Parts: sequence; C-alpha cells; structure tokens
Amino acid sequence: MDDDPRHVFLHASDVIRRYDWGKTKGYQNLKDRSLVPPPVMTHPDRWRLDQLLTWEERRIALAEAALKVLVAPEREQVAIADLLPKPKRSPRSA
Repeated sequence: MDDDPRHVFLHASDVIRRYDWGKTKGYQNLKDRSLVPPPVMTHPDRWRLDQLLTWEERRIALAEAALKVLVAPEREQVAIADLLPKPKRSPRSA
C-alpha cells in the first residue's frame, strides 16, 4: 500500500469525517471554495490528501499569526465604543 499523500484520494464523506463536520454543514463547506481547496476530480468529487494537508498547514499558520497580533504587548488599547459602528447622522442639537 502506498502511503504517499499525493496518491491518497479522499471522498467527500472522508473529508467531512476528517474535519468532524456534520453532514449538511460538511457538504456546504466543501462547496465553499474560499474555505476548502477544490477537488482534483469531479463526478465523484475527490480531494488529494497532500493538498488538504497543505491547506491545513496554511490555515494553522494564519491562525497563529492572528493570535500573535491579538496578544501582542505593543498593541494599543481600544475602547469598546471605537469598535461600534458610527452613527449615520450626528445627534441633533437641542
């Protein structure tokens, strides 16, 4: 048996199981090309394991970078009011 991830193809149900998604949400996620890489084969859909592993590593790296930014000591304090949307109109004077 060949263990090279370039030669391992996963069916949609295998990908859903790998990421522990529910059936409905899993198929929705697989159709979202901004979330999951496209399948290498269609009818039936198949994903290559090496591409999924690369995608996972990229997502982990992005998450780690975002975490570093969030907990950076030089980060300036932001007031909650600054995070709220600005009013469309300025308040009327009485």
